[in-house]
Amino acid sequence: MKKSKIAKYIAAGFALAGFVLNPSLRADTQVFFVGANASQTILYDRVTNVLNGGAITVNISPTNSTVRDYSGAISGQSGLGTVTIHFSLLGGIQGLQDLANQNNETTAGGLSLSPTIAPSSASPGAVGLSADPFTVLGPTLVVPYAFIKGSGLAAVTNLTQRQAAYLEGAAGTNSAGALPISFFGGTSTNPIYLVARNTASAVRTELDADIYFTGTISTWTTNASGQPIPDVSGGQSSGSNIRTLLNAIPTAIGTVAAQDISTFPTLSYEGVPYSITNVENGTYPLWGYENWYINSGNGAPSPAQYQVITNLLSAVTNANFQATNSVFVNKFAPLSGLQVTRSTDGGPITLINY
Repeated sequence: MKKSKIAKYIAAGFALAGFVLNPSLRADTQVFFVGANASQTILYDRVTNVLNGGAITVNISPTNSTVRDYSGAISGQSGLGTVTIHFSLLGGIQGLQDLANQNNETTAGGLSLSPTIAPSSASPGAVGLSADPFTVLGPTLVVPYAFIKGSGLAAVTNLTQRQAAYLEGAAGTNSAGALPISFFGGTSTNPIYLVARNTASAVRTELDADIYFTGTISTWTTNASGQPIPDVSGGQSSGSNIRTLLNAIPTAIGTVAAQDISTFPTLSYEGVPYSITNVENGTYPLWGYENWYINSGNGAPSPAQYQVITNLLSAVTNANFQATNSVFVNKFAPLSGLQVTRSTDGGPITLINY
């Protein structure tokens, strides 16, 4: 989607349905973001840019750092009152489902609220949801995905599409026996393991689409003794959990969004190493567009909520931010640098304007 369309959405936020905020009619505004945690660091950075009218109060859940509240004011928009932006970023798929069904989630402050908006790098259709209830704002950016490895897999450097799909379906020890490291380029006959994100995550859905995997995943965790065991929950809720498991299972491969790679080595895919340049030029195909979804009927944002959303949308899609800010650079691909496009999740990649 071209920048002009993003600009159209931003402009609409200030005149939705002919609405203009009257500064004398002050009422506090709450917006609840649920969904993708791949871009959480961007949202946390940009919300402090938007709430620029004084001191900001931050409340972070003691049990999950992706659940947090930011409260403050937006300079020049006093009609919005005190603006509180809640985040419960438990996964793009869960966010879309909760938004579509208006399922309440709990804020960091303990409120039970229905969601206002869901960022996700997976589209509703990719997870069997109808697109009809949603209005799409975006795309905002490109989220790359990567296979990262533990320290016991020094000789494993690349995955082909067939190897990646085989790994996801048969990693570790199953009824057919152990899938050996030697199948992936190493010399050991010890099992290779997979530690994957769960089904609430867009990382899981998009990576599966990119490698054409549709089977039952074989993902692993550890028991109280630190030994690998099948993950009965079907995957992990965060990239940081994936990294923890790679340290515990050094002969494992993990699946993460690029912002969660940290210091772990990445595997090339079909001979192409992960890099933002290779995402932009189309040679590295493990990526998806992130869009923001709002309801167009029941649960649609109020005009005040929409204005807050478009303020934040403008801050996230700002070209200078995407080109220079450390929370973005080398972790996400800016829309301005993308030389290719794809119209469906995991679909064919073509040159822009080809």
